[in-house]
Amino acid sequence: AKEGRSLKELYLVSCKITDHALIAIGQYSSTIETVDAGWCKEITDQGATQIARSSKSLRYLGLMRCDKVNEETVERLVLQYPHIVFSTVMQDCKRTLERAYQMGWSPNTSTAS
Repeated sequence: AKEGRSLKELYLVSCKITDHALIAIGQYSSTIETVDAGWCKEITDQGATQIARSSKSLRYLGLMRCDKVNEETVERLVLQYPHIVFSTVMQDCKRTLERAYQMGWSPNTSTAS
């Protein structure tokens, strides 16, 4: 992480990284904007919270299927850090549904037979 001070994007999908590595990325990379740690099974609430707190440049944190990160924690992080897009199954579903509503979709206007 200390060598990646000028990184903008880092994709760690399905890696065996831990909270310690995620926290170090947030601390040492002052330019990081995108971190995707999806399917990293050792990432927990602590790692997600610490990188959001310590990285001033972070704009996207992928946590898809990081099963040790509780959705309640992500909901809190969404409120605390509105400049960061947190990607989880629930958060992505909420954004998709919100876009559908903005485009005029209504659950009561279904054309199902």
